[in-house]
Amino acid sequence: MKSSTTDTIVLSMKWFIILLIGAMGVIGFMNREKVYDFLNKDKGSKLKGQSTVDPQKKPNPSIPRNENNNTDKNPPIDSIEEKYPFPDFKPIEDLVGNWKKIPNSAFPRQVTVKVKAKYTFAGGAGSSTIPAGRKTTALSFSGNQLVIAPSSQSKIRGEISIDDTDYKQILVSEYEKYKNRKRKVVLTQRQRARLIAAEELKNSSAQSIPSQSVTIATASKLPKTRLVEYENQIGQIPKRGNDGRVKIMINSLMAGEVSEIKINEISNWGPIRYEIVDGQAYWTGTVTYNTTSLFGTFPTEAMALMRNGKVVDWLYTGSLEEVP
Repeated sequence: MKSSTTDTIVLSMKWFIILLIGAMGVIGFMNREKVYDFLNKDKGSKLKGQSTVDPQKKPNPSIPRNENNNTDKNPPIDSIEEKYPFPDFKPIEDLVGNWKKIPNSAFPRQVTVKVKAKYTFAGGAGSSTIPAGRKTTALSFSGNQLVIAPSSQSKIRGEISIDDTDYKQILVSEYEKYKNRKRKVVLTQRQRARLIAAEELKNSSAQSIPSQSVTIATASKLPKTRLVEYENQIGQIPKRGNDGRVKIMINSLMAGEVSEIKINEISNWGPIRYEIVDGQAYWTGTVTYNTTSLFGTFPTEAMALMRNGKVVDWLYTGSLEEVP
């Protein structure tokens, strides 16, 4: 009896273990993903601190984002270059209507004919020929024909195709020379402006008294003692009106001392300065205005040289040539 009871208990225990194992198997199967994650947890933690970058590939170095190497930022604007920019020159074809609307200001010009041409005397009294390679004077343009004459004062006339002369080449060459002159003027103006800026910076230092060798100085920034010294040398500093205009410069322009500068066309009046020009000391004052030529309209800067209460001369600031 005792043996039978024992066998029953053992059998029950076996079934219990079988059922327990089966239940664990079912639970494990149902949660297999969680079990997988748990088993790989330690392995993953070991790899966590390792770089995923392929050791054979070198990563691109990061560029520090600061003002010194930030290529997105525009370079600083040079105030002097901004004040004196290079002119925006149009193609010459735009200026002459693609060689069909040449302005009157482009004449007269001496040209060379490439083919034989003919002159007709006034009233049709006769004619004469001009051989290829000879020079003549282009007086005007009509259609695609140049009106030519031996000279600008001659009474006889002729016509020739513009392409049968070197007129286009001459005008293109003149335009290139004009552009080069204008660029040189701008560079000289910038140089003068930088000299002024350097002198003003030097004179604003602790010593504050401009040196005796100063070549240019803004009058309003001069110490009183130095201003008096200059006034004893070249006369009182020219007076400015409330509108910024300088009286003796106005008087000079109204008197017609130059024809190019019109008072009502002046867009800016610059400061009065003490300046050495060609070895002589003057008070100088600048004006800005537009000038128009065959090759376009451009801003122009000229300065008045003043001594002892009057204008001595007018010069272009870039070339120091006299203003007509």
